[in-house]
Amino acid sequence: MQVTRKEFMNNFYLVGSLMEDAVQGQTNSGTKISRIKLSVEKSLRDQEVTSEVFEVVLFRNLAEQVLKAGDKIAVSGRLQSNNYEKEGNSYYNCNLIGSSLYVM
Repeated sequence: MQVTRKEFMNNFYLVGSLMEDAVQGQTNSGTKISRIKLSVEKSLRDQEVTSEVFEVVLFRNLAEQVLKAGDKIAVSGRLQSNNYEKEGNSYYNCNLIGSSLYVM
């Protein structure tokens, strides 16, 4: 199987521990949604291990899973960027949208 660059674009793969219980809710249209904060360890050359925190948004059946603080998980998905204006200022952000989740 030949892999092209396009298959790796706009994707993320993270493994870490949940910082807190998942925050569950639903969109205005009734779609289930869950937000998780994932702490991912990293180590740089000749430095101590540190961690970074990522917020991941889960929808539908992934949002139904009961996820608790301390759970070790692997999650993958896509990046989604948003541009908006508020009070005359332009803002940009990038969301991590989960499409696959594995609780270890």
